[in-house]
Amino acid sequence: MIMARERVQHAGVFAALSTELARLFALEVPADGLTNRPDPTLLLDCGAGTGHYLHQLLDTTPHARGIALDLSVAGLKRAARHPRTLALAWDLWQPLPLTSDSVDLLLDVFAPRNVSEYARVLRPGGLAVVVTPGDAHLRELRAAGLLTVQGQKLQQLTDQMAPAFGGAELNAQVTATVPVDAELAADLVFMGPAGHHHEHDALREGLLASGVSQVTVDLDVSLWRG
Repeated sequence: MIMARERVQHAGVFAALSTELARLFALEVPADGLTNRPDPTLLLDCGAGTGHYLHQLLDTTPHARGIALDLSVAGLKRAARHPRTLALAWDLWQPLPLTSDSVDLLLDVFAPRNVSEYARVLRPGGLAVVVTPGDAHLRELRAAGLLTVQGQKLQQLTDQMAPAFGGAELNAQVTATVPVDAELAADLVFMGPAGHHHEHDALREGLLASGVSQVTVDLDVSLWRG
């Protein structure tokens, strides 16, 4: 599953998300780090997987340091390849292994959300960036019966975050139509929980027969201020 995720990332299927995250990060953190601070800017990626998005943000800010949390050892080995990333195997439902008020920017892409812990570790004024799938996300694969995406995810997120963070500072939508072949479409299924229920080769053959040639990327990016 990690290899499938890596292939999808390298193919640029979610390049539009990378662009939006980089834009938001540049507005929040100057390239030389936060001013009047002797310590490095600290980024925390919860459910980091391979560290793909964390690494991209770190590459724009040499002063920053990153922590990647995930349960996948295979993913964490990849996340640890960046020289400024500390990769830790961690259950996000447990208290996070950071001191209170220590994180400048927290990233959560499709991961479980321990909201009370997010609020605890963020510095006052720090930012949590949460990415959830929109209603049209990968609709071509859903139409083929290969994926399910629960509706109203943004409303669920708002209900979860509001007690600790109040309202979102910003809600942005990232959309794109991306060409895919059967191999890449199979990777998109296999990289998530649905991958537990399919064989990759059978997925590829089924997608080849179905004629899926593109997928819709539809993501909600919300910002929450600590």
